Amino acid sequence: MKNIIRKSVIAASLLLSLTAASFNTNAQGRPVYDRSVNPSIGIKVENATGTGYSITDQKGNVVLDGTIAGNKTFYISTGKLAKGIYRFLVAGNVFQEFIIK
Repeated sequence: MKNIIRKSVIAASLLLSLTAASFNTNAQGRPVYDRSVNPSIGIKVENATGTGYSITDQKGNVVLDGTIAGNKTFYISTGKLAKGIYRFLVAGNVFQEFIIK
């Protein structure tokens, strides 16, 4: 099961990077989302229905969390996130780091 989630996380990581309509990347390769251009971030994680996800800030504090409802894309409002660096985790594993401007 962990292997399936790990493979799904890798595939979904690529999707997360491509889902936003417009984003830039910085030197570390993290997607950069400008709240004025990207009101939300679309995320799709295959084969992870019922798995918990969380978004943490640089200090490791959980700022948003929930459960993946299905194999469809769900959206997170960038307005709920202050400017900074975040990590999107699935089942406790880092899925993607991203920056909100």
